[in-house]
Amino acid sequence: MIKSKYLENLIDALTILPGVGRKTAQRMAYSLLHNNVEKSLFLSEQLRNIETKIIKCLNCGMYSDFDPSMTNQVNCPNCNRENVNADLVCVVESASDVYTIDESTNYNGYYFVLQGNLSPIDGRGPSEIGLDKLETKLRETNIKELILATNTTIEGEATAHYIKDIAAKNNINVSRLAFGLPINGEIGFLDSETISHAFNERKIL
Repeated sequence: MIKSKYLENLIDALTILPGVGRKTAQRMAYSLLHNNVEKSLFLSEQLRNIETKIIKCLNCGMYSDFDPSMTNQVNCPNCNRENVNADLVCVVESASDVYTIDESTNYNGYYFVLQGNLSPIDGRGPSEIGLDKLETKLRETNIKELILATNTTIEGEATAHYIKDIAAKNNINVSRLAFGLPINGEIGFLDSETISHAFNERKIL
């Protein structure tokens, strides 16, 4: 079989991305080859920036632009937000969740980004996902309400319960994102667990 070693390496590298199988990686690789060199070099430069110009904020866990002029700190778009409600902190499992919430709501508080969720089987305990840093933040700041925006998976629910206990120790109110019936959803097409959650979280109108 006629193969290019470097092309195969590129395809293998692209399969690292979530949701990208080998067929999709092949299409991506050939698309890069068919595009002009400038576009490929631009992509290469952005990938290099991951290592050199993007850094994780030590305070909130968000990814930020690295600023070498700032000692022990980064130019964090979350920590440096202006005109926000400092009483509110929304806890999410990943930085991508921040962008989703920010684009879909008018939330005006701060975020705290965990490094995933609790999963002892996978070796993710409280310190591995940053819950120790969150607990320190709750002790040392004047947060009034913690909004839990973890996923509704078993691990996400376990993480939410753990955070709730931490907040209770610091006398901080906790709220959880509502979940249940989706907009334009039909009850007949929903699973029993979703219907159960929606029924239990019903509100008086």
